[in-house]
Amino acid sequence: MLDVCLLGLGGMMPLPGRALSACLLRSGGETMLFDCGEGTQVTWRVAGWPFKPTGTILFSHLHADHILGLPGILFQLAQSDRGEPVTIYGPQGTYEVARYLAALGGWIPFDLRVVELAGDATLELPGGIQLTTIELRHRVPCLGYKLDLARAPRFDPDRARPFGVPVADWKRLQRGETVGDVRPEDVTGPPRRGLRVALITDSSYFPELVPFVEDSDLLLCEAMYAHDADLERAEQRGHMTARQAAGLARAARARRLWLTHLSPSVEDPQTVLDAARTVFPAAELGQPATTETLRFGDAR
Repeated sequence: MLDVCLLGLGGMMPLPGRALSACLLRSGGETMLFDCGEGTQVTWRVAGWPFKPTGTILFSHLHADHILGLPGILFQLAQSDRGEPVTIYGPQGTYEVARYLAALGGWIPFDLRVVELAGDATLELPGGIQLTTIELRHRVPCLGYKLDLARAPRFDPDRARPFGVPVADWKRLQRGETVGDVRPEDVTGPPRRGLRVALITDSSYFPELVPFVEDSDLLLCEAMYAHDADLERAEQRGHMTARQAAGLARAARARRLWLTHLSPSVEDPQTVLDAARTVFPAAELGQPATTETLRFGDAR
């Protein structure tokens, strides 16, 4: 399973009652943070998630509303007595920016590592997560992220017994390990669908986004502007309208859509939701500080 907690809906600047967009994800006891505008740690505390298990931070890009919370986050991690390394992933330029921001947080008792990613990349993260990136279309280098949590194939005891595999080793086979001369495929069923979460902000719409986020269990997508009248402005500034975000979810056959990164000019977030639902009825405004758990579905 995969736990997801949206920490805010806002873009550009925090507003009363609307924190900047950021998201927590948890798998196998490992926590990841996606973006951290100023004040992120406040909503994090409201959500009740511990800081200490956080070993991965993902930056979409280096605009202030997505990174200025880093000194506070690192301070909170230090106060939680974390000793294990923390790795920050982001686009070109992340190393220099992270170095200066980390200095503002004071002494930290763990190694802080930075990995700069360019274009399409795939790597393995703690918690069994496979991370894939795509270059987004914004005014500065910006990355979209896709997180896939694989599901082990179903173990078949009736196939394992003739091989004489000890019961104590069955879990090793299901994890994909070979036991003696017995291979996992000898005693397991066909591959099963895992879980997928995609994170897209900040970006204008472009067709290659569809296959990237296809079949997501949860798509978190920016919806900077509520109305189609703002389409030209959105494209010029590297953002989307609510209906564009919804159209992406529909074309990609996403199961759920959380709208985020709303412009300060959007006085009532309901207008964003109403517009999105004309295209994708399952669209939602993610509820900040509320944890949702995505589970493997037997029917999929």
